[in-house]
Amino acid sequence: MNNELGYRPVSVKDLLRTLKNLSGLMVNLSFSAVIFGDKTLAQEVLELENIVDRNDLLLTMQAALATRRVEDSERMVSVFKLAEATNMISDSAADIAKMALSKISIPKEVSLSFLDSEEIVARFEVSDKLSDKSIEWLMTASQATVDVLAIRRKSKIILEPEPRCVFKRGDIVILKGSYEALKAVSDTIGIAFLERSRKYRAEEYKEILGDLIQMRNTALVMVDIAYTSVLTKSEELAEKVVDLEDYVDRMLENFEWKVLGTDYLSLNEKQALLHVAMASEGIADAALKMVQPLLAGLEPHDIIAEVLEETYERISVVEMDEEDEGKTLGELGYSKRGIIVLAVKRGEEWIVMPPYSSFTVENGDILIVKYVSESERYINELEKEEDREEIIEDIQEEEWED
Repeated sequence: MNNELGYRPVSVKDLLRTLKNLSGLMVNLSFSAVIFGDKTLAQEVLELENIVDRNDLLLTMQAALATRRVEDSERMVSVFKLAEATNMISDSAADIAKMALSKISIPKEVSLSFLDSEEIVARFEVSDKLSDKSIEWLMTASQATVDVLAIRRKSKIILEPEPRCVFKRGDIVILKGSYEALKAVSDTIGIAFLERSRKYRAEEYKEILGDLIQMRNTALVMVDIAYTSVLTKSEELAEKVVDLEDYVDRMLENFEWKVLGTDYLSLNEKQALLHVAMASEGIADAALKMVQPLLAGLEPHDIIAEVLEETYERISVVEMDEEDEGKTLGELGYSKRGIIVLAVKRGEEWIVMPPYSSFTVENGDILIVKYVSESERYINELEKEEDREEIIEDIQEEEWED
């Protein structure tokens, strides 16, 4: 048998960073491929899956070479589990993408329901008005921050394009962000964005779609919380992931009964809804895999913290002061800047997935936030980098002191 993989010296950190970036990108592209029936994006997801598989094998070989002592092995467990988890996420994304290739897509009603989620995916074609203008120009002109996931230019796919990347007429652009931010972008370039329709069966779909969105969002937040628990060395946060995984399992079981028991959904609609739900549960399982070493009392490898500080989607902290006291998360205005609140640390209590509309912050609350690299300047305005590092170190000491 020929060894097509072959060994090549690549740092574990670079491989781990690539795995995290690609698996996250695959999830976004796969959902977009299904929602909009884009076979090109679906095929790209499958190509990325092959890259993830190869990098996972290379990481295993590289990590094995670096492990010579028992202490090294214990610390490397967290690296292996994180790599395994990212591979599981990529597999779930590939399962979703295969649906788009087999002509099974999420019905229009479901795509419209994504308007209710904190982050949604949108797709538009570049016209003459936007041609030859850069991503940076679009963000400045719209005064909004969105995540440009990919640009499809004929048969070429540009993944995670740089801010200076220039659009060309006919480009297909895939964006992710809050509804407010995406609406601002669409208004700037003069295109119609997804609007709520009064024609579809809102009442019939309301409960099922609400459950599906919650399951998908919960699984994705679980991944972010898992990364955060490893970054902060928080066993308490890791236990929150365990609780959420049980919650997702129960959600999936209830969801299956609801979908199969309906008489107004077609077979294609049922299959699509169930497939997305099961893939979301697979992502939740991957999040659980990440925190297993921490729950077993194994300290995460320092290299993971370095990786999380260098990836495209970053996680950090912001501390609330007297001016923020009493404001809801929505009133803080973070979502338009591409900043998502994952959790809040209030004293010794962790509040995971706080509701934007009703949760009010208090002076001294520490918000765990996720943002893309384009939002770095806004994060720096909220909290200086050295202050963020000190806050994270304080959390690590509190959580790992025993």
